[in-house]
Amino acid sequence: MIISRTPFRISFFGGGTDFPGFFRQEGGAVLAATIDQYCYLSVHRLAPLFKHRFRASYSRTESVRRPEEFQHPLIREVLRLLDQREGIEIAHTADLPGQTGLGSSSAFTVGLLNAVQAFNGRRCAPEELARQAIAVERDRVGDAGGWQDQYEAAYGGFRCIDFPPDGPVRVRGLDLSAARVRELEDHLLLFYLGSERSAETILREQEKRTGDNVPALRAMRQMVAQAETILAGAAPLAEFGDLLHESWALKRSLSAGISTPAIDQAYEAARAAGARGGKLLGAGGRGFLCLCAAPDRHAAIRAELRDLAELRFRFGTEGSRIIFSSDD
Repeated sequence: MIISRTPFRISFFGGGTDFPGFFRQEGGAVLAATIDQYCYLSVHRLAPLFKHRFRASYSRTESVRRPEEFQHPLIREVLRLLDQREGIEIAHTADLPGQTGLGSSSAFTVGLLNAVQAFNGRRCAPEELARQAIAVERDRVGDAGGWQDQYEAAYGGFRCIDFPPDGPVRVRGLDLSAARVRELEDHLLLFYLGSERSAETILREQEKRTGDNVPALRAMRQMVAQAETILAGAAPLAEFGDLLHESWALKRSLSAGISTPAIDQAYEAARAAGARGGKLLGAGGRGFLCLCAAPDRHAAIRAELRDLAELRFRFGTEGSRIIFSSDD
């Protein structure tokens, strides 16, 4: 049996510039970090005594004779990409619900790729896992979106990811002290908006509007360098929050469905209670509201958003990894 653990992530700046329709013309960049919330995939050899050769358990259970018969598109295409011949049983569990704006689909894909290949005696570097996950999600399944989630899930930690118009993607770790990371953790709040549904329609609209959104996307890309300077230096984190506020205003302009009146109301209430800035992790009324505020303002913000569930978290340092391996 093999078990992989793959982290979820918070995308802070540059989201949207990682779409190929933009970065292949203009170049893109994102700043993101993984957190201590994970997706787990186990892969176990399935004995030939079963009528089916493959089984997968997630929110439902599927038993099939061939990988192409799976209804779950990511499972189907991962097994097809890897040309999986030996019968296996796949089981998925996670610390958080899916489709909530924390990169869960890519964590699932990267984690499954990692686990199946480890089952077959092959260990993959993060770059290869990210590239394979992009091939599965964007090319084979055809889901809309960018490339940052796959890289964050594979590499983990605080990362600046550069997407040049041509040439390889560049992944850089931020050299932050433990004290600075803890300070940022102590400034951030995450509130769950309580909706689990795909942002596919909104992402496709955003892709179609790339030409119209070029000025906003250029500004959002530039904010990645500004945010890195703030975090790597000694500037007060109020500046990080102010930059988040500017970025959120630009992000909302990319597509009419990115925010909703209810989210806007919650965000403004948090700002009135002392939040310097924030953003929605997700789109279309789904996901998490991420806020940046001085710790002494957190009680007031929590009081304003008392109807929303809060997720306490810490940042993580590891990408997808095999946490259990047995030949038994």
